Amino acid sequence: MEIKSIDTLHRTKTGKVSDKWASYLIYYDEIFRPLRQIPISLLEIGVQNGGSQETWAEYFKEGQIFIGCDIDPKCENLHYTDPRIKIVVGDANTTPAFQKITALSSRFDIVIDDGSHTSHDIMRSFINYFPLVKPSGIFVIEDSCCLYMDSYGGGLLNEQSAYAFFKRLIDVINFQFWRNDVSIKSYLRTHFDLHQIPQFILDGWIDSIEFRNSMITIRKAVTPTHEKLGERIVVGTDALVQTWGGKLPGAVA
Repeated sequence: MEIKSIDTLHRTKTGKVSDKWASYLIYYDEIFRPLRQIPISLLEIGVQNGGSQETWAEYFKEGQIFIGCDIDPKCENLHYTDPRIKIVVGDANTTPAFQKITALSSRFDIVIDDGSHTSHDIMRSFINYFPLVKPSGIFVIEDSCCLYMDSYGGGLLNEQSAYAFFKRLIDVINFQFWRNDVSIKSYLRTHFDLHQIPQFILDGWIDSIEFRNSMITIRKAVTPTHEKLGERIVVGTDALVQTWGGKLPGAVA
């Protein structure tokens, strides 16, 4: 049986409309392929005409549940023959919608934020839903190009934008090398009050961040830690050029 890629499924689908950039499709094939035979749970914030839900359900044959959430009340009219697909109508960052989503599934292998694309909503969605991502799971933000636009609460030099926040998380991932200079709470004061820093950031649950054209991907760690570099492993017996034995600042000996 032919195993179709996300790119192929999207380009050949009929029925409900789905709108994705070509580079997204190729990238999704790359990062989602290892999860294809796993009974995953997926949440997509922002579904518009609902076509992407059909694509996910077709691609992840073993998937357990595919939840789409959209603020547009017209999404009440979206109906599917696949019982694994569920639609929640409402603002994903309000308590009623959050409760409806988590009543359907409290843990997710994949969360895709394709919602309002505004800086404020993107940060709220990340803070609210990244804790629900399973260890080693994936959180994707689509259309992050909007964060360069003033009308979306962004701007290239806007230090309070969501883009600026995620760029700062690069440093948080490397916290073990500057932990003696400043605290994470102080470093993120541009975006949070001292007592409002999400605990998952302080605990070290963010394993990596990848920035692509119009996409941000955040992977969750298997276990929370800021000692991400791990053990330094030197093998071999002949150091003919340089005597080995030094270590990087903050690295494990």
